[in-house]
Amino acid sequence: MNIKCWILSVLCGLLTLSLSAQEVETNTDITRVSAKDSVKVSKHSPTTAMLCSIIPGGGQIYNKKYWKIPIVYGALGASSFFIWHSAHKMKVYSDEFIYRRDGIVTMQNFTLSQFSDENLLQMKNNQRRNMEISIGVTAILYVLNIIDAMVDAHLYYFDVSDDLSLRWQPAVLQNYRGPDYAFGLSLQLQWR
Repeated sequence: MNIKCWILSVLCGLLTLSLSAQEVETNTDITRVSAKDSVKVSKHSPTTAMLCSIIPGGGQIYNKKYWKIPIVYGALGASSFFIWHSAHKMKVYSDEFIYRRDGIVTMQNFTLSQFSDENLLQMKNNQRRNMEISIGVTAILYVLNIIDAMVDAHLYYFDVSDDLSLRWQPAVLQNYRGPDYAFGLSLQLQWR
C-alpha cells in the first residue's frame, strides 16, 4: 500500500510541474508559439575539429569525411612502423658492437659477423638517422591531419553544386586605335 501511495504522489508532483522549451506568446486573438528557440542551428566549428583531431581521425569523423580515416591511420601506422623498425635495427647493431667490444662470443649475432666494427657503427648511425626522419614524418603527418580537419570544417558549408560555373571562350575585340582586331580569352563566372 505504501508503494502505491508513493508512486501516486510522485506522478501528481510530476504533473504539476510546468516544463516548456518554447516561449508562448499570447495575443488577444491568437495564441502563437515562438519558434526562435525550437530549432538550434549549430555552426560547424574549426576549433572543435582541431580539438577532435587530437585523436588521429577524430576531426575527419567530426567533419563526416569518413573515407579519410583509413588514409590517416595508414599513413601514421606506416611511419610508426618505420620508427619501430629503425629503432629495432639500431639496437641490434649497437648490441652487436658492445658484445664484440666486451668479448662476449655467446651473445654475438653470427649473421653480422661479416661486418667490421666500423661498419656496425655506420649501420647503427644510418638506422638512427632513418628513425629520426621517420619521427619527423610522423609529426608532419599528424599536423597535416589536424590542418585537414580544420580546412574541412571551414569549408563545410561551401557550395560545390552545379549552380556555380566558369565558362571560357575565345574573344575577338575591336581595337579602337586602328582597323586591327585583338584576340583574347573571355572568362565568365556565373552564379545561378
